[in-house]
Amino acid sequence: MKLLTSRLNEHARSAVRFTIVGGIGTGVQYALYYAFLMLFQHLYGEEDSAFWANVAFVLGFGIELIGNYFATCYYTFERKPSWKNAGGFAAGRLSNFAVQIGLLNLLILPWIGMDERWAGIVAIAVAGVVNYFVLKFLYKKV
Repeated sequence: MKLLTSRLNEHARSAVRFTIVGGIGTGVQYALYYAFLMLFQHLYGEEDSAFWANVAFVLGFGIELIGNYFATCYYTFERKPSWKNAGGFAAGRLSNFAVQIGLLNLLILPWIGMDERWAGIVAIAVAGVVNYFVLKFLYKKV
């Protein structure tokens, strides 16, 4: 996979690799969110659907976070995992999570009324763009 970006300059290479990792991470996070959401709706019905959407979102985010950290270290920025960059990564992702969960809850409010299944992917995608710039800044400092 590194062959796809090996001829690019460092700035372009990290941006393209971030897009690849982010795209895969977005798909994994959304797939987990959707699977948990469908499971919770099956088990508990439509009652408290906003609550279960949030639980599904947190679970999907948490599971995807681990794989994304290692892919970001090894592939995107070509650094070894360390406690120092793990802290920076966690700080960046937690701010990203705050944007994601805030958008999710805004989109599923009754007066906007987006279906929980679609609100999750919209929230993830919008917040992903912001995350690149946060992580790029943090990894330059490490």
